[in-house]
Amino acid sequence: MISEKAYVLLSGGQDSFVCLVWALQQFEDVEAVSIQYGQRHNRELFYAAEVAKHFCVKHTVYDIGDFITAMSDSTLLSSGDHNASHKVAGNLPASFVPNRNGIFLTVISSHAFRNNEKHINLVTGTCETDFSGYPDCRDNYIKAKALELSLGLDRPVTIYTPLMWKNKAETFAMAADAGKFKELIELTLTCYNADETLHKWGRGCGECPSCKLRKRGYEEYVDMAKK
Repeated sequence: MISEKAYVLLSGGQDSFVCLVWALQQFEDVEAVSIQYGQRHNRELFYAAEVAKHFCVKHTVYDIGDFITAMSDSTLLSSGDHNASHKVAGNLPASFVPNRNGIFLTVISSHAFRNNEKHINLVTGTCETDFSGYPDCRDNYIKAKALELSLGLDRPVTIYTPLMWKNKAETFAMAADAGKFKELIELTLTCYNADETLHKWGRGCGECPSCKLRKRGYEEYVDMAKK
């Protein structure tokens, strides 16, 4: 148990839920931060609040306005087909929001700085194993961001990414090992369409890229658990 405080970026989805569970196992104190950034649906913030309440964790939501929607093309921000390619970067999915993780990490680190943390510990659910190719989810980006934030705040910043090399099946397993599998299924929403229909694998429409990834991960976890 690390005798410091950790700040978890809590989106209300599967990955951030597992990161919160991980942080509660690793740190003496944990706080959650969510971001309202003009996303097409903010129902995920309701689930983030429910998760924080369930674990009795202090939860702060920052509304950073519409500047991201004003400068970005993404189906997470406006209408469009989530399964299409991005308008600007054809090698990336239409859901890509440029620099989103960088902005979020800047916000949460500033929040920790305001709390006068001498060593800022951030936890985020980015990963390279099961992801959509977003460049700001990669390990080298996160390491560079930690250095940037440390220099900008003039104090050490560590960014923990417990899921960086995990696939979705393994994140299901992490929740199960912690005894939080039922909560993961019922209290999280990762669906790009904000469909709250409850399935064996969790809530969602079952058709968007996020739901397909989650459903496949659940099926792989079930197969893995049988062996």
